[in-house]
Amino acid sequence: MAIQFNEIDTVTTKEIMPGLVDNFFKAGPLMAFLKRNRYKVWRGGPQIQQNYLYAPMKGGAYAKGAQFNVTKRQTMSGLIFTPKFYEVNVTEYGEDVEVLAQGSHRAFSLVKAHLGNAAMTMSAILAIAIYRHGQNVGGFDRTLELNGLEEFLTDGVATTFTGATFPSIGGQTRVDVAPALNSPSTVGGTPPTLIPANVNGAITYRVLEHSYQSNVIGEEHPVIGVTTPRCMGFINENFQPFQRIDTKEPTIGYTGLKFKDATILQDNYCPGAEGVNDPDLGDYSASGGETFWWLNPGPEGDDSYINLYFIDSPRYQFGWTGFKVALDSTVVAGQILYGGAFAITSPRLMRGLFGILR
Repeated sequence: MAIQFNEIDTVTTKEIMPGLVDNFFKAGPLMAFLKRNRYKVWRGGPQIQQNYLYAPMKGGAYAKGAQFNVTKRQTMSGLIFTPKFYEVNVTEYGEDVEVLAQGSHRAFSLVKAHLGNAAMTMSAILAIAIYRHGQNVGGFDRTLELNGLEEFLTDGVATTFTGATFPSIGGQTRVDVAPALNSPSTVGGTPPTLIPANVNGAITYRVLEHSYQSNVIGEEHPVIGVTTPRCMGFINENFQPFQRIDTKEPTIGYTGLKFKDATILQDNYCPGAEGVNDPDLGDYSASGGETFWWLNPGPEGDDSYINLYFIDSPRYQFGWTGFKVALDSTVVAGQILYGGAFAITSPRLMRGLFGILR
């Protein structure tokens, strides 16, 4: 049998530094932006309704004495969303927490480290889910997941970066209120665009310019663009130095590129070729190329275009349930919880691009 310790290990002790370096999690500025700018409280009930205008009133030129058409026209409706729930579990052995990792020999709190990991895990799960969808389409049932950008920012006809189509959102079939719930996705579609959602090529100035302009109506324009680090590299390669202006997004402090009145940010959880289908966090891969998203949060208050809802309960706002003791052992477990929804009510002012290859 080999000697367990050499002489140095026998007479000296190890010094454990009281820190824990994160070598796993990545940055998700989109979720940070939404938490900072479009945090809304869900005040109870099984559903929440967001209303929108989809048609004008009847009117036009008339001759003197003509009889007006006074038929009542429906011009507004609403989208219905149900709350989605997420949990991250923390399990400990009572012996570790109360005996072995206590006292003067403890370098740092085991429980505190695990709770910090759980909070970052929850943020990463939501940051990935918000790019995907919450429907049962294409053989993939994601109805437990948040409704996300993939289903909102399309027109119901064009396929998305996963090859799916979304004829309805929020319980409403798009074609019945077209083009009110359509995002510019198909060339010559409604709303019309010169740039298809599937770029299938380089992220040129023309692609950025016309995709941006397809979301401009009056004073409304995209406020942020979100893409992958790889696509941000493509932009830097394809644009001359004098065309690139570094800036900071004013509300969350992330560094990005200025493009017209928007800030382009890179998000490690934005779906792209370097993304992965992580069994613990979710799928942020896109084998067909990089994705890019123009977003316009709209005004603050009830008329905003993007809303990230948190249920009106501290426990479901990344709250901690506390440890619960198992009946037949010293194992204790608790959960961090999120309950809420994500909703976009003006898809025509935002859009997604995918298939960006260089």
